[in-house]
Amino acid sequence: MKLRHLMTLAAAGLALTGCGKVGSLEQPAPLFGAQAQAAYAAQQKAKQEAAQARAAKQAEPKQAPDDPSTQPLPQAPYGTQIQGRPDPFGTAPPSALGNPGTAPN
Repeated sequence: MKLRHLMTLAAAGLALTGCGKVGSLEQPAPLFGAQAQAAYAAQQKAKQEAAQARAAKQAEPKQAPDDPSTQPLPQAPYGTQIQGRPDPFGTAPPSALGNPGTAPN
C-alpha cells in the first residue's frame, strides 16, 4: 500500500511540475504604505520606459556595410529558361484537360 501511495504522489508531482508562470516573476504592488506604493509605481514606470526604449532601438534600421555580399542581388539567383524547353508555368497544350471549376455550369 505504501508503494501505491508513493507512486500516486510521484505521478501527481510530475503532473504539477508543468503548472506555474513561465518567464520572470513580477513582484506584486505593496498593499500598505503610500511611500512604498509610490516607489513601486516609479519602479514600474522606469521598467516600462526602458522596455519602450529597447524596442525603439531594435526597430531602428541598421546601416548596411560596404560589403557587396550583404547587398541585394542585382538579378535572380537562377538562370533564364533554356531555349527549346517548354515553360513549366506556361499555357497548357490544346489537348490538355482544363482546370476543374473553370468550366461553365
